[in-house]
Amino acid sequence: MQVTIITSKPSSARTVQNHQGMQLGFGEDSPVARHQQKVDRLLQLMQQRLSVQHDVARWKWNQKSPIDVPQREQELLAQLRQQATAYGLKPSAVSAFFRWQIDAGKLMQKADFQNWHREGIQSFDNVPDLNLTLRPLLDKLSPELLSALAALDRVRDCLTVKQLIQSRAQIILRGDGIDQTVRRVVLAPLLAAGCLAA
Repeated sequence: MQVTIITSKPSSARTVQNHQGMQLGFGEDSPVARHQQKVDRLLQLMQQRLSVQHDVARWKWNQKSPIDVPQREQELLAQLRQQATAYGLKPSAVSAFFRWQIDAGKLMQKADFQNWHREGIQSFDNVPDLNLTLRPLLDKLSPELLSALAALDRVRDCLTVKQLIQSRAQIILRGDGIDQTVRRVVLAPLLAAGCLAA
């Protein structure tokens, strides 16, 4: 397939012409650019949620608390299911999305515990309190994630959007402990077939 880039327009409004002479816009106002903005916003929020997990793990390590807290997880998922319809999303799909996010966070926490056990670390200083600081921070991210999900949901099954999610995730979902396995887990509900909308 022959593709010709038309350079007479500014780079911010670049147009690509395919072999049939059709012009495909990739400028700031193009559909692809708009989708990328929404994809980036969602992935950035997911990355923020993951970045808190090391402090959650440190607090649990200091308190000798278990990583898995099923009752807390079920309470959180129930709250999110109740909030889902206000964003036009299916409660079951929202619950599934956050279940994957929670699972990814626990993968990071378990990896931390394994490393600290191997290194013989007893405790950490100056760790933010889970109940006073970390959970409120995570709770604050939840409605932002719901909003970002709603903004993207109508086009999520589009092949272009799925490709954007996968390619942009390699850039945005990075950081200490965010490996390929964690990335695959957090992205699973976004790359699955089906709509989140109610």
